[in-house]
Amino acid sequence: MFYHVADGSCGYTETCDTSCIESPDTDWNEGIFCHSVFNTYGHLQWVNCSWLPYKSSKIPGYKLYLVRSDHDCQVIDIQDTSMILSKNRLYIDEMATIWVAYDISDQLCVKTNNFSIVPQVNCQSPEIQHAVHAENFLIFQLDKIGQARYREITSYQWHLINVTQDMNNVSLPRTLVPETYVLQQRCLNEFCFHCKWEAETIVPHELLGAPDIIVTTGRLSPGKQRLTIRWKYTSDDYVDEYIVTIHRIPDTCGLDISFSTRHNTVHMNLSVSFFDVSVTAFNKASRSMSASVVVPPLATPEFQGKVTATYVNDTIFLTWSPMFVCDFVQISWGTSYSQMQSKIIMDNIEYYSIPGPFESMKRYTIIISLYDLCKCQDSTKETTYGLTYIYTVEGVPRTGPHNVTIKNVTKTSAVIEWEEIPEDDCLGFLLGYRISYADTLGDPRTDIFLNASNQRHYKVEGLLSGHMYEVTVSGVTVAGTGAPSAHQVIQTPRYDKAELQVILIVISIGLIISVIIVVRCCIYTLRRAKIMYYPEIPDPKHSHIGEFNIASGTKTMLMQISPSDEDESSKQLGVEVTPQTESLLGGFSIQETDTGIVQKPSNHGGPSHALRAGDYTNMTSALRVFHRGPETTNYLQHQPIVVQR
Repeated sequence: MFYHVADGSCGYTETCDTSCIESPDTDWNEGIFCHSVFNTYGHLQWVNCSWLPYKSSKIPGYKLYLVRSDHDCQVIDIQDTSMILSKNRLYIDEMATIWVAYDISDQLCVKTNNFSIVPQVNCQSPEIQHAVHAENFLIFQLDKIGQARYREITSYQWHLINVTQDMNNVSLPRTLVPETYVLQQRCLNEFCFHCKWEAETIVPHELLGAPDIIVTTGRLSPGKQRLTIRWKYTSDDYVDEYIVTIHRIPDTCGLDISFSTRHNTVHMNLSVSFFDVSVTAFNKASRSMSASVVVPPLATPEFQGKVTATYVNDTIFLTWSPMFVCDFVQISWGTSYSQMQSKIIMDNIEYYSIPGPFESMKRYTIIISLYDLCKCQDSTKETTYGLTYIYTVEGVPRTGPHNVTIKNVTKTSAVIEWEEIPEDDCLGFLLGYRISYADTLGDPRTDIFLNASNQRHYKVEGLLSGHMYEVTVSGVTVAGTGAPSAHQVIQTPRYDKAELQVILIVISIGLIISVIIVVRCCIYTLRRAKIMYYPEIPDPKHSHIGEFNIASGTKTMLMQISPSDEDESSKQLGVEVTPQTESLLGGFSIQETDTGIVQKPSNHGGPSHALRAGDYTNMTSALRVFHRGPETTNYLQHQPIVVQR
């Protein structure tokens, strides 16, 4: 920004125009601010004033009014929004009043509020030296006395503090989730008429705990591996950056890899060796605890050369092929990353001897490394030439495989799975596994040897259905069979799944057939019971005994009478039986005897009028109808009796 110095070069007058009115723009009215500037010795240099531009101004042009204690007035034309007033135009120990005016038109001008200042008084705001939100305390430090205020970033309520000492410790309410606080500061002096709050400062929360770190490795090129480092941190919003450090084990050259990043994932191409990777969160207030993880060499890497190790007379002899290209090589060996030793050889050698003593039944890792420039460099310029393992004395595994499980059990087979034996428990090179199982009834035990150290499952066949077996798995080295695993039980079923399905289907069909038979028997029994106890009553409409004579419009009625009451009934009813009845009764004649009425076959009609059982029944029923009929039978005497067959 361009500044003008009021040292007499700018024109000014001795009268102050007071016709300007206060602007309706409140921000512009209060936008003027002046402060004194001092040198390193505390002597006044000048007063710096600045104000906001008037928002409706098209052509910049302001007038700065300076009124000193003796009421003399200086009016200075300025085209900018700031001005430096030299101390020769001020009384450094007396108050000065300053404001700025802007001409909106020839008849109207607006002005800012008056700003009062004593030039010799230092009214600059203090600076924040340190601020941190640690647990439930707000800790901050100012470079001089003043005022400070703070609030939660999600709140608009400020808390005011008069700062009279360098370090301040403010107690905050306890919260489960750390809050972010905002801090402001300003001057505090009775001769300072205007102390402006400085810009808001975000107070970072103290970083507690450590990030959660995960490192994965992948094969890259011969002698190289790619490390992918990922981490998470619960207070990630308060972190300015993360510091990642990669330390080679052993670090003979002393060249660690360290860098900062704001990301949560890093990829590195390194040699195949032991590495200690650590991640630390950092902000202006604090550093978090470091999270570290040791990365072992790849399980199945590729190398440029082949290294052979033999143990003789308490010495490990190393040979390799092909020969090295440069005269700088590093050889590392040890039983674990914490016990690795290293030796730098600056010569193009063909073999190397590692002197003892050595620990028995412990595996030694031997790594040979080369560098791009044949001198010490960091691990990104390092290539692993070869790697090998050796036991000086082997033993049998001290424990069996972990987590032995039984799966896919049938009536004659089962699948056994297990996890590998930890390296520290092998005590030698693992040649394979021995599976041992036996029937709980006391049958001889069966042993199966698997000549493969990387095979961790096996299907046992030839089992008997419905039997129980106990199974153990042991590791095998050149020294023999190690300790067995925990016993696991195989319970073979009597039937396979398919057989059970067939049995269930047959049983289901049998049940269905049985239900059908029972239902039909019940229906048949109910029908017979109905016939026996509830005979069907004939429908008169369809009866063969009596029917309506539609043609003649007469009604036929039959009455049943008993033979004993035959004569009396006939007399009472007024019915006279004549020989003509024979033709009406279908070839039968009715004769009255001393014992009653007798049916006799008629000679008319020949064989076709022979007596049948059904006719007899119908005849008897007809006679009984007469017996049950009403007393008024005169109507029946004039109507023919029709009996249909």
